[in-house]
Order: sequence, then structure tokens, then C-alpha cells
Amino acid sequence: MPNTTPPPNANPHVYNAIKERGRLFLLTFRELSKRYGEPQAVDIMRKVAHDFGWEIGEQLAHNAPRDFAGLAEQDGKSPDGGATFSTDIRRLDSTCLEMQMMTCPIKDAWVDAGCSDTEICTLLYCASALDEAKYEAAGFAYEIELWAPGKQGCCLTKIWEKTDTTSNTSL
Repeated sequence: MPNTTPPPNANPHVYNAIKERGRLFLLTFRELSKRYGEPQAVDIMRKVAHDFGWEIGEQLAHNAPRDFAGLAEQDGKSPDGGATFSTDIRRLDSTCLEMQMMTCPIKDAWVDAGCSDTEICTLLYCASALDEAKYEAAGFAYEIELWAPGKQGCCLTKIWEKTDTTSNTSL
């Protein structure tokens, strides 16, 4: 079984604390799946992640509608300057923020637990509700491309100014 380690510049205590959240997420998902079936487990996990993400997003709302540099600093480079998630800011200008998480301690926990690629994709879908709610509550439009087998890193997020015609997606 793999044993992933923190990226070189990351604080190992921060990385491991976030990785433990991934373990808790996995154990909760598996228990809910046993009791209620996977579709219901997905619904419950997404609802809980959404509610938690909404609370986080409210703390980022002062960056809307276009303070992408502030959002990059407070969200993309959090918790330790971006080292834990090896955040690759691919675009940061007056119209959008695009960031690729090159590492993810939450996903690493699932890899270390021996999860299949299919289970990791399902768990990422559940967890992505946190980011969806976070950007909605903060007042931004977004698109999240979830990790899939063969893709580098983890999730890619694009964030831009929300308008009346904006639709948000997770891919």
C-alpha cells in the first residue's frame, strides 16, 4: 500500500492534519454506503460538504466580484502559501483565477487506503461540493475539473466574476 508524503515545502503537520480529514471522509462514506447504499451516501456527503463549504465561502465574499489576487492569497495559497496542495496558479488577472492543485493530502489518504480510481473519483465528486458552495457563497462563478485517472495533480479550478447568466459546473 502506498504511503504518500508531504510535498517538500509543505508543513508536514498541516499536510498530515488535512490527510486525516481525508481518512475521516473515506470512513464516513464507506459506513454511509453500507447502511444506506452508495447513491444515498453520495447525497449525504455532498450535502455536508456543501454546508461546510458555504461557511468558508462567506469568509471569502469580501473578494467578490473581482479581487482574484485576494482570493488566490486567501484560498489558493492557503494554508501554507500553497505548499500543501502545491498550488499552481495558472492564470491570475483582472478577469479570472485558474489554479491547479498538483498535490492533495485528502486524495493521498484515499490512495494510501487502497481506494480504486473509481472510488477516488466518487469521493472527489462528494468533496467537490465544498468548493462549489465555497465559490457560490463567496459570489464567484467557477468551473471545477475533478481529477481523473491519467490526469496530473488533482483538481483544476477556474474562477471568474459572477453574472446573471453564469452557470457553474463541476466536470
